[in-house]
Amino acid sequence: MSDTNPLLQRWTLPPWSAIRAEHLVPAINAIISANHQVITQVIASQTEHPGWDDLVVAVDEAEARLDETMAIIETLSSVKPDDTDWLRESALCSLAADQYRADKAANLALYRTYQRLANSSIAASFDDQRKASLAKILRKFRLSGIELQRAQQQTLARLNHDIRQLEQLFLSNLELADAAWSKRIADVTQLEGLSAAVQARLARNAKQAGFDGWLLTLDRNTYQHVMTHSQNRALREEYYLAWFSRASDQAPQANKTDNHPVLTVLVGLRHEKARLLGFENFVQFRLENRMAASPEQVDAFVRQQVASNTPALQRDAQALKAFALTQGIAPIQPWDEDFLAEQLRLRQLNGALKSLREYFPLDGTLRRLCLFSEHMFGVKIVEQTAVSHWHQSVRLLEVREYEQVIGYIYIDPYHHEESTDYAFTSALRVRRINAEGRPSLPIASLHSNFPPATKDHPCLLSHENLRVLFHEFGHCLQHVFTRSPHRNLSGISQMARDTAEFAGQLFEHWCLSSEFLVWLGAHYQSGERLTKARAETALAAISAHTSRTTAMLLMTALFDLELHRSHGDGRSIQQVFEDVQRDIPHLQLSGYHRLAYSFDYLVTGYAASVYAYKWSGVLASEVFKRFQRDGVFAPQTGRDFREAFFAPGDSRSLLKAAHGFLGEPVTAQLFAADTPAVTSG
Repeated sequence: MSDTNPLLQRWTLPPWSAIRAEHLVPAINAIISANHQVITQVIASQTEHPGWDDLVVAVDEAEARLDETMAIIETLSSVKPDDTDWLRESALCSLAADQYRADKAANLALYRTYQRLANSSIAASFDDQRKASLAKILRKFRLSGIELQRAQQQTLARLNHDIRQLEQLFLSNLELADAAWSKRIADVTQLEGLSAAVQARLARNAKQAGFDGWLLTLDRNTYQHVMTHSQNRALREEYYLAWFSRASDQAPQANKTDNHPVLTVLVGLRHEKARLLGFENFVQFRLENRMAASPEQVDAFVRQQVASNTPALQRDAQALKAFALTQGIAPIQPWDEDFLAEQLRLRQLNGALKSLREYFPLDGTLRRLCLFSEHMFGVKIVEQTAVSHWHQSVRLLEVREYEQVIGYIYIDPYHHEESTDYAFTSALRVRRINAEGRPSLPIASLHSNFPPATKDHPCLLSHENLRVLFHEFGHCLQHVFTRSPHRNLSGISQMARDTAEFAGQLFEHWCLSSEFLVWLGAHYQSGERLTKARAETALAAISAHTSRTTAMLLMTALFDLELHRSHGDGRSIQQVFEDVQRDIPHLQLSGYHRLAYSFDYLVTGYAASVYAYKWSGVLASEVFKRFQRDGVFAPQTGRDFREAFFAPGDSRSLLKAAHGFLGEPVTAQLFAADTPAVTSG
């Protein structure tokens, strides 16, 4: 098997089409066995005089092979929901990989070997990158409980196992809850307000389910379209109730999918883990490698953002109330707000957003995004077509500099029924330099959830879709552009949330520039360019009545923060949620609102970190001011940005990088409670 197993062969790009279920477990077992041998040999040979290549690089090479193979398996698993053999084998691989990582994290002899290197005379002469890499390795060991007593380590291992299981159960319950609800529509007049493309997608849903008409399911795109555009108030109410009661005691099949007990136990276990490791609460534990100094600073930051947004929220609420009366709607309900805001934008700005998406077809937009990246960052981006993929819609971009390939970007643009219902970027391979000086090139994978194109309806991007694309592409470039030779400093998978989200937030700002939109937009049929007047009017419409969206983000950030630092004060999860709601009184939510139990950020790596979106957004806004000053197409500014933020990887803090890029320090006052908020995109 090892001679023919594609997962055990050296590859430039993953051999997607050659991998079968029978390859998985043998490959992972072989890699884990080899990794154990490497670690044993490293400990034995590096006891007296540890060296960088024979310790750090050797272990990193072993770790990289496991991580890259698991990344391939996890990507393929997302499109094999009905392959029971694959799912069984991939689950066994995940268990084996988790056990190996837990064993390594508890390997005291390996930790002591790294410590001896850090305390050696040669370490004093390490460059900043090596020092940062070694410090990060030691910190990871400490946060894994390496210095605890054996009994405490056993407790921590049990906690980590149970936390992982509960996170998976939370997501499983959410998937089951989503699948349990659907609504059949027999009369197309009930879908008034929804675009022809959306109606066609709902008709395909019905056909796939085996009946005529249209079928609504619970997914983000459908939710956004129904809440924003549906003229049918009863339909909006029904969909809103279904969406915000998912996986709760209010949902269908609540006895099978209620996440309340899951989340209650999960938060308690996270708190217990943090206390075991010497922290007051889980928030303090999570901030150990973040820019924020304390939970109190984060809380003050979020609450100041709330205070800054409140006047706009009040104004928007009054404007909607007055407008609703002209539409015969009183009182306004939560399922009316997005619809009324859209209708008011259409009336006040003369339909500025109508048909705007026709100027941003996916293919043309992606092509110009690549041209823009080439211009700004001095690279060449070429699409490769003669390669295998994990899905027929996947595309591959090859990034070159000075005629040399420096990395790859896979793009999977469409929502698949079997995949996650949100956009994200993952790392298939992280850049590193081995002991012989040969690089392994980074590979990023952009997964979006745009509605699939059809023969009659090409994929046209709304402005929100456009921001999603730019956000994720920013992550991809951040991953590919790093020049750090050290694996744990390279790429987005190695960064804390507040650092990793920065690039995505910054790239969204180009979507808020009328000059840039004029250059980017071209009608998908006629090729007609978007005019400056149209772009400016559209941006004015887009920025109007957005305070509720900002308030929802801040509310979830505050809830996440409060939930993870107040454990043990006697409040239930719903009571915490309701208390946080009272802190944002002008954000109207229904009495049966159960967002907490479908809020997947709590179990997908953002626990006690949701605030990072706003935090990194504030910094991104500050940094983008130089592009506004120099020009949004200024190539030298783009290259300076690349050198300051992307090239060093995770060896330099964002605040130091911003200082170098802006020519002046970004002080902590930018995030202080008494500083006026800098709004982000």
